Amino acid sequence: MEIKNIGIYLILAGGVILALKFINAIISFIMSDFLLGLGTILLVGGAVILALKFVKENRDDKDDEPFRGIDK
Repeated sequence: MEIKNIGIYLILAGGVILALKFINAIISFIMSDFLLGLGTILLVGGAVILALKFVKENRDDKDDEPFRGIDK
């Protein structure tokens, strides 16, 4: 293995470890307070439901919309 590849792998591994540690700290802080944790879960759940609604709406309307004024 080249030294360059080993360096890249070490940098990526360090970045992943730091990201996981940072995410763990945020989640443990949020879940330490019940209302803050509940509010966060409700907020994320609502965002996911809203995103799924937009995706479904775009998928359903894709066949009905004309492309640059040209009907299929």
